[in-house]
Amino acid sequence: MILTIKPYGNVDPRLLEYLRDELDEIGQVSLSAAATVPGTFTSRKREGQVQYLASEFEKALAREPGDRVLAVTDVDLYDGGLNFVFGHATIRDRFAVISIARFGNDGPEKLMERSAKTAIHELGHTFGLYHDDANPDCVMHFSEKLEDTDRKGRAFCARCEAEATFTLSRLRT
Repeated sequence: MILTIKPYGNVDPRLLEYLRDELDEIGQVSLSAAATVPGTFTSRKREGQVQYLASEFEKALAREPGDRVLAVTDVDLYDGGLNFVFGHATIRDRFAVISIARFGNDGPEKLMERSAKTAIHELGHTFGLYHDDANPDCVMHFSEKLEDTDRKGRAFCARCEAEATFTLSRLRT
């Protein structure tokens, strides 16, 4: 499987390299050139902060190569009826996005850990996985707040791993 990481906005290159290394076991990972968030994206102002509709990134990623494409951005995201989201992905398609905007100022290690967990979670959706509400340790458990992300692991539980492995095996053929 080929995974392309596409940065939007001001994302530290060290974070992108970290994600490349962390996601390497999923498949071959390449970094695409950085871009600005298109001005045509749907946005809103909430509590003085500009937020972008997470699904808008799917359109922008359509021309990027790879079996899966992960956008990494520093802008705040929202989706549907949610005030904000840490990330978004299409189920059983190839597009995912994560935002580092709400990962806090708890140091570079926490930023990297939260980014990796969120990236794995969103990529899991592209492999056909849904939220695992029964297992708070599974990376597919929904994160409503940072504490949820910090509590869960970076790995799929046994059930989610089996489903992800099946999808990945089909991509490797």
